[in-house]
Amino acid sequence: MDTNRRTKGISIATAALIVVVAILATSTVFLAYQARPSTPTSSNSNTTDNSRAYPIPYLGNIVPLSAGTNTQTGNPSSTSDSLTVSGAGAVSYIPNEALVSVSVVTIATTAEEATSSNAATTGSVIRALNGIGVSNGSIETQGYTLSTNYANCYSSCVPSITGYTVTNGLQVNITSSSPKQLGLQAGQVIDTSVGAGANQISLSFAETNSALSTLTNGALQQAVTSAYDQAQVIAGSLGVSITGVISASEGTSYSPYYGQTTFAAAVNTVSTPIMPGTQSMTVAVQVEYAIS
Repeated sequence: MDTNRRTKGISIATAALIVVVAILATSTVFLAYQARPSTPTSSNSNTTDNSRAYPIPYLGNIVPLSAGTNTQTGNPSSTSDSLTVSGAGAVSYIPNEALVSVSVVTIATTAEEATSSNAATTGSVIRALNGIGVSNGSIETQGYTLSTNYANCYSSCVPSITGYTVTNGLQVNITSSSPKQLGLQAGQVIDTSVGAGANQISLSFAETNSALSTLTNGALQQAVTSAYDQAQVIAGSLGVSITGVISASEGTSYSPYYGQTTFAAAVNTVSTPIMPGTQSMTVAVQVEYAIS
């Protein structure tokens, strides 16, 4: 009797254990099915994809980029189907403008003495220039400085003030379409300024804005033509055609003549000869062409 009860109890326990195992197995299969990544269905039923699929973490809404698109501007990429060349154009000219820098440098023991003395001398220079026909409209202040002069000090000594230096810089603008006349006027300005007390001079030549614009346009036309001719040769050699321009950039360089800086403290007995020389201007362009 006890044996039968024991056997019946074991059977019930075994059956309960089997039910629990079955429930756990079913739950595992269901969870695995829910977690598996979705695999796109191929239109070709005979194709079998043996690659292993893994779940991909969610990264937000990602918009795919089209091929050949610039990610910054959205414009067609300039790195594909394009040809970049450089062209140059140069023009030579004789300047029609002289820029004479006239400075008065004064050294004195006190700042007040240095500034007052400098002001008197600079005023004399301006009046002298007016006397040879240079109007105030052609004279402008380029800079003014008052600095302290110190004695040489070595080791642990305390520097002492020995005086003050004042520099008043003027720029005199002269224009003339005649190179000879421009040189004569520049020399006259130099001699007159030095005679009135100026003691630092420098000279450079330039071109007026209107004339410079005309020269630049001519050089640019040459540069663009040069770039296009080169592009045509390269494209023809590669068996492609130029269909348009993607981008273009330009740079300009000058080779002007600069006069030497002159220091003087007395009236020149001989007129200063000034001879404007030929200057050149080069314009370079870089052009990117679309090709097909």
